Amino acid sequence: MKPITFHSVTLATVITGLFSVSTSAATFVMEKNGTGYSIDGNGGSQQGQQVYLWETNLSNVNQQWVQVNHGDGYYSYKKSGTNLCWDGGDGGAQRQAITLQVCDSSDYNQHWQKIKVISGTEIYRFQKRNATGYSIDGNGGAAQGQLLYLWDSSDTNVNQQWQLTNIDNTSGNKLTIDTAFDDGTGHGSYPATNAIDGSTEWSSRWAASGTPVNLTIQLQETSDVTEVGIAWGQGDSRAYTFEIYARPGTSGTWTKVFDDVSSGNIDGIEVFDIADISAKQIRIKTFSNTAGSEWTNINEIEVYGGTSSGGGEPIGNAQYPSDLMNNYNQWKITYPDGTEDKTLYQETNEYFYVNDNRNGIVFRAPVRSNNGTTPNSSYIRSELREREADGSSDIYWTTTGKHVVYSKQAITHLPIVKDHLVATQIHGNKAAGIDDSLVLRLEGSHLFLSFNGGKLRDDLTIKTDYSLGAVHEVMFEVVDGKHYVYYSEDGNLEAAYTSGNASQYLVKDGTSTVLMDLDYGEAYFKVGNYTQSNPEKEGSYTDDPDNYGEVVVYDFWVSHD
Repeated sequence: MKPITFHSVTLATVITGLFSVSTSAATFVMEKNGTGYSIDGNGGSQQGQQVYLWETNLSNVNQQWVQVNHGDGYYSYKKSGTNLCWDGGDGGAQRQAITLQVCDSSDYNQHWQKIKVISGTEIYRFQKRNATGYSIDGNGGAAQGQLLYLWDSSDTNVNQQWQLTNIDNTSGNKLTIDTAFDDGTGHGSYPATNAIDGSTEWSSRWAASGTPVNLTIQLQETSDVTEVGIAWGQGDSRAYTFEIYARPGTSGTWTKVFDDVSSGNIDGIEVFDIADISAKQIRIKTFSNTAGSEWTNINEIEVYGGTSSGGGEPIGNAQYPSDLMNNYNQWKITYPDGTEDKTLYQETNEYFYVNDNRNGIVFRAPVRSNNGTTPNSSYIRSELREREADGSSDIYWTTTGKHVVYSKQAITHLPIVKDHLVATQIHGNKAAGIDDSLVLRLEGSHLFLSFNGGKLRDDLTIKTDYSLGAVHEVMFEVVDGKHYVYYSEDGNLEAAYTSGNASQYLVKDGTSTVLMDLDYGEAYFKVGNYTQSNPEKEGSYTDDPDNYGEVVVYDFWVSHD
């Protein structure tokens, strides 16, 4: 067995896999405050290109940066339509160049803390995660081609102040609101429903007295929410201190997604970029205002989200699967014809491609007479297998330590005769009788966990009525031999896990969350589509164009600690 070295680092440092490039990930243009010049990555996809200033143009794709959240307030910024991110280089020093490098979510040189420097605005400083004394600096003044570099961090240095404009919702992609209500503090003549009547007039406001006061907005359906627009009462002459919360249903725990002070100078809708979340209800909690009044007045509320496609996933802009993958070197793929591919950069074919909405990777395995298989299997697959981070060799680990795989996915099609498919698995030492130690398996509409086909323990049902195309999150976690599984269809599992609050998503066997306690080696994760059929099983339906297994993966990562 090949040993693996375990690193004692936080989860956020080792998450690797797919970077979402959808509208819900938020795409920004960053303008140097007060200059009319924005951060530009030059044309195309040029690794090593030093980023610079260029005249602001919201439609210029070279100035559009996809914000990727690593948790704890740290982000990467990926040039739209490419797999290149801002990189500050090793360590930190004055005039150290900011360049474009292949996105790697485990590389702290690409992690930036987004620090608001002017309250009530969207003006931020970007501080390097592993060199906190240095931030991105645009140099004095502004000119076309003026290079960006690191300089001593300072909130008051205008050269480090960047005005963020979220371009995802400039077309006014409003989500449908069902109703609004308050916590009983509202004025009888100015009810909560006034805040959703389409009017920003003072006479059609919601008014409530006290501190704090809560206004809850309920959407027509659970949606990916990226921004909230608030027309504050007399918002051009007073600033409100407030927080925004969200939750996926009409009950349960609220998650804080924003807190700040309004600008105090906007007469109309002021848009706030919240932490992206799947939500049914949005709550605005207001504490005070600069006029010293006990009354909170809100003329109108709007809620924005990414344009949705099937499964509620926002539309993206990827061209190749590798556009969606952080570290494509870390994976290899096996196709239904039995061939293996270790070079995934800009690879696309009929088995492995970006879906029509450009927001997910399609893993397709058609049942054909010329299918091939891999050793020790008679079934077909379009499936990724993890490798070392640098792509030098296949990875093998033991169940000592902590190992996690996460996938946000949808099983979209099953074979005609034998309608069985595996999506996400842990593979172990076959010689020791481990083999497919833990897999998520669908047979018809029965979604369940299988432990080497019942050889390690009995199957465990997740649900018996899975609908093809239903987007779900699944996570396998192995901690010193103990196997845990998390499952969710509300879109909030990853965020809850990152914040340490995902216990409600644990799959249980009776009252136990430990589904298997077993030590083994030669382990690795697999993501994608392992279709449990072949020409022999499908008989006369072989080569039927509608006979295939398919999985769409919207997001995934692995970690080893």
